[in-house]
Amino acid sequence: MLSFIVVLFLAGDAQAQEQAPPKKINTNLYEQEAEPEKTKSFSAKVKVVREESDGVEVFFEGENKGAYSLLRSTEHYAKMLKDLEDSRKPTGKPVKVVATTEKRIKTVEKSKSTEGSGDPNKPWDFGKIPD
Repeated sequence: MLSFIVVLFLAGDAQAQEQAPPKKINTNLYEQEAEPEKTKSFSAKVKVVREESDGVEVFFEGENKGAYSLLRSTEHYAKMLKDLEDSRKPTGKPVKVVATTEKRIKTVEKSKSTEGSGDPNKPWDFGKIPD
């Protein structure tokens, strides 16, 4: 008798599982296109460059508050770090920075130098001719 009750109990669970509607696989996660990374570009003078284990933290003067990070794994890391260090000097010029919304620096460019810019129609001074 006990075995008969157990068989009915197990058979009842099996029927309940068979009657449940099959679950549909949600493919929206795989079919969605990746969102493009949102970036912010600005021009500012560097206030502080601080070493970290995986790169550097950079603080800028002006409206851009907070620490921006430049990771060592970034392409052209050494050149960007040199440009940031040059901007930090008292005679340094502002740099153009493109960063993500998570404050990760993507690119750094020096501002254009004004040494060669002048009036092209102005006569050139070649200096003295040696004797």
